[in-house]
Amino acid sequence: MKQAWKELDKRVYIMTFSIIMLLVVLLGLCPEIMKVGIERAYYLVVGRFGWMYVAANGGCFLLFFYLCFSKYGSIKLGKPQDKPRFSTFSWAAMIFTSGAGSSTVILGFAEPLYYLTDTPFHIQPMSEEAYEYAHMYGQFHWGLSAWAFYVPAIVAISYMLYIRESRDVKLSNTMSPLLGKKFRDSWAAKILDTVVAVGIVASITTSLGLGVPVMSRLISDLTGIPDGRGIQLFVFTVWFLIFGWSVFRGLENGIQKLTNINMKIIFAFLLVFLVVVPAGEIFGMELNSIGLYLQNLPRMVFYTDPFGDRTFVSGWTMFYWAWWLIFIPIMGIFIAKVSRGRTLRQVLMGQMLWGTLGCCTFLAILGGYSLYLQKNGIVDLVSILAAEGNEGAVLAIMHTLPWSKFFILVLVILCFVFLATTIDSTALVLGTATSERLDPDKDPHLYIRFSWAVAIFALSIALSFVGGLKLVQSFAIVLGFPLIFIAVLITVSVLKAIRQDYGEKSREQIIKEAQYVQEEQVSDRAE
Repeated sequence: MKQAWKELDKRVYIMTFSIIMLLVVLLGLCPEIMKVGIERAYYLVVGRFGWMYVAANGGCFLLFFYLCFSKYGSIKLGKPQDKPRFSTFSWAAMIFTSGAGSSTVILGFAEPLYYLTDTPFHIQPMSEEAYEYAHMYGQFHWGLSAWAFYVPAIVAISYMLYIRESRDVKLSNTMSPLLGKKFRDSWAAKILDTVVAVGIVASITTSLGLGVPVMSRLISDLTGIPDGRGIQLFVFTVWFLIFGWSVFRGLENGIQKLTNINMKIIFAFLLVFLVVVPAGEIFGMELNSIGLYLQNLPRMVFYTDPFGDRTFVSGWTMFYWAWWLIFIPIMGIFIAKVSRGRTLRQVLMGQMLWGTLGCCTFLAILGGYSLYLQKNGIVDLVSILAAEGNEGAVLAIMHTLPWSKFFILVLVILCFVFLATTIDSTALVLGTATSERLDPDKDPHLYIRFSWAVAIFALSIALSFVGGLKLVQSFAIVLGFPLIFIAVLITVSVLKAIRQDYGEKSREQIIKEAQYVQEEQVSDRAE
């Protein structure tokens, strides 16, 4: 305990933990007042400032292309002799599972069904065109544009850690090139870090709020026990136990092993799933969706529906962009910690490629099967979704499969391990963000990570029981709003630092400099 207390950034930790616990208490004592307050804040943010989420996404996309295809992409994160800490497979798997989670599986089934009636571009609901866009649009929300949101934080934190060799793994520290070194220890920096930490907690509560109702419904179907708060508490408890095991094992033996197990389950589940469903129909849908995506990408990136009712863009695109925004501290810190030894270009392109490929595979296969069932009149999933929510739709889809109980069991296990990996990554990042001068290769103290796990589960349970998924989504959008401005500031700051250090060097000089140092060190060792 003394060591944990010594490692803490006490101001950030105490302020953040106090805010989270206050929210939990208020949700328990005056749930209706809190519910109304969150909903009003949501409508204010979306109604007046929703366009800013769309603009932020376009900006992140431009930053990605600028850094990847300029000379700065050749900058190596770490010393020239540093080798990657993890294999490419483990590295890609950790990025995907920490950034996606069980939400990818659940919404992989359900999300395309929503788009049949709540259509983009004012398309006629339930039309053939609606089916085409329904299969494609979820892949836009989970694809390249979504993963582009992580670019500012990844670049800023990685650069400060491995090039400027800072030992303070916080977003406030990335602003030192812009605001000066004194800013790092100021109260303004501590308040900024607190806002970021609260946003991190909000991000994972959204995933838990989405996953728990579906998981409890599936377990109820397997066991025959009536669905209710008892099973939901059981789901939270199992997740907490899996997380606890992983925390005690650390990054290499915990998150990495949990991730590798998860990827094996994913591959097995998808392969068996493709054997028992009409795979030819699904592959045909995906080819069509790729064409639609390429045709409509600029319009989707900047779509705000200025002359319509904005129902689709505010309920879906803006929600997703806010959700991805509140994940940027998690992913920025986590990807930085596991990416030493790779170039900036490799990290940015790798996280975009592997993250997009993983998410879109679920949307293409699982969503394609859902649309196939609906279009061919096998199950009226749209009506089930409207009446029973995601949990009812997912269960109905599972019951159309042969050996349905087996598939339900595997899906339950997959969701448990999937989200446990995300929770573990979140606690690791929260521990890092609330520690003082932590070495990038060192994990935060066990007690610090465990305390954040308690806070995450407490807030998730409170939000889920008070207002359900809709309130959790609204909460995420509100807390994601300040991160737009934070993303802008850290982008300006890191670009200033990069130009100071590498602005006068050519692409060839950046590459040769690293190679020269490597060769020099090899020569010294030989002598």
